[in-house]
Amino acid sequence: MAQDPNTHAVTKLTRTEFAVVRAYAQGMRPVDIANRYLLDPDEDEHLSEAQAIQRILGLRDRLVQFALQHGQPEIASMFEALRARSDVGMSRRVDAVSALEQLGQSYPQPQHEVSLWFKPSLARRLMAANIRRIQDLTSLANRRGSSWWRTVPRIGAQSAEVITHWLVRQRSAMGAAAVKAYVLPPAAHARRDALVPLALAPGMPYPVPLEHMLAPAPNTAAGPGLAADLAFVRAWLHDRAPHTRNSYRREAERLLLWNAARKKGLQALEVGDLEAYEDFLADPQPAAFWCGPSGARDRMHWRPFEGPLRPSSVAAALRVVRALLRAMVKAGHLASAPLIPRQTAAAAATAQSAPSVQPDVEAFLVWLGEARQGPRHRAALAAVQLVRSVGLPLSELAALRCASLQSSANGTFLRRPGSRQQVMALHTAARQALEAHWADRGWPSVMPPAQAALLAPTVQPATTRGRNKRLEGIAAGYSASGLDQLLRSLWRHFCEQRGEPSEGFTPGQLRTRASRA
Repeated sequence: MAQDPNTHAVTKLTRTEFAVVRAYAQGMRPVDIANRYLLDPDEDEHLSEAQAIQRILGLRDRLVQFALQHGQPEIASMFEALRARSDVGMSRRVDAVSALEQLGQSYPQPQHEVSLWFKPSLARRLMAANIRRIQDLTSLANRRGSSWWRTVPRIGAQSAEVITHWLVRQRSAMGAAAVKAYVLPPAAHARRDALVPLALAPGMPYPVPLEHMLAPAPNTAAGPGLAADLAFVRAWLHDRAPHTRNSYRREAERLLLWNAARKKGLQALEVGDLEAYEDFLADPQPAAFWCGPSGARDRMHWRPFEGPLRPSSVAAALRVVRALLRAMVKAGHLASAPLIPRQTAAAAATAQSAPSVQPDVEAFLVWLGEARQGPRHRAALAAVQLVRSVGLPLSELAALRCASLQSSANGTFLRRPGSRQQVMALHTAARQALEAHWADRGWPSVMPPAQAALLAPTVQPATTRGRNKRLEGIAAGYSASGLDQLLRSLWRHFCEQRGEPSEGFTPGQLRTRASRA
């Protein structure tokens, strides 16, 4: 793939370009230099003084960048002013140009600033996301996989395509600090090998997600038990809300795969097994089999973990396991639920040393509602006010349409969807937050149409999913995971501005009933 001149910083100059900088440092007139070395007979008839200086200064900037890439800051600073003020300064610059001309093509190093290798507009966007060095960029890509760019504001698929191609080309030069083999440009996703379903059994060559697990052969030792476990887990997940089902599915498939590797079924679990599973969650080994970046569940690079789980995530995983075992006992699939350790001593020590997050919800609401904030903040404020007003989980909130609202002289009411059909009164603050959010979406003084999503982003991202949502029109709202990410992201920004820790926060902590307005 050709290098994109609008994205990447060009490195070494040609012999002619070195001659231009040398001549300018020696005091030749810019017009004479440009018309001798830089004139394109097919495009230029004659260059003006301003055009000549502009082209020469562009070469100067590239020379400075080339010097910095080679670790020569003293030469770079020498050319910041370029024109010599004395014969000594002129000679030093000419010698420096000759020295740089002898150097080979430079290669990126982990400690290099991104501004040395990318054009200013792109480098500014990366640095705004705290990606200041090449090692920050490669670390993010290795941690998040091919979707790394989705976490960087104002980096779209096109820029990600060019940047990732560049990172891939630097693998041999950067060695161990380079991006891993699983980091691919966005366009390469279509070429990833499709995942081949496997039977849930000991000795699987690679892990598969729940929907790609096949029932094991009944004539194997562990086959009947694992087949029964697989069928029960699928039935257990079937009737749950989408957001809950996805969360529970992740923990269930991890447990099934771990059990299969140990040639045991869920019915044979004992206390010692669950203690071993808790240790496994904190350090899944072998990492090559269990761990990898987040990715599509129907591709061969899928893995159950991105890495070791934090103590809080281990505790959350065990809560799901506990719920699964209770359901198995209730259904007669398991005689009794083995004791699940609540927390190991190491985890308890970690939890005690970790900062305790007691969210200041009122201050968060004030911050979200400040006049200087944008549409994302107002959408988050509407979501939090709704959660506090009627106590709905994010999974139900994401499914609401404006048709669920009813206004009367007595106030505004929300009809809860589903079999419950509850009617709940909205607080005044929730109604006002919704109206501000609707104004951002183009309805400043009226309620949106009945089919419109109650909460929706004002701009859809430039992704396949975003394009599909744009086709849905006003019915395309936030998903449950989208609301979750929105609230977590803004909570982190809120805490950063206050200089407080943000770890341990969950949107569920915002579900504190407010007093009636």
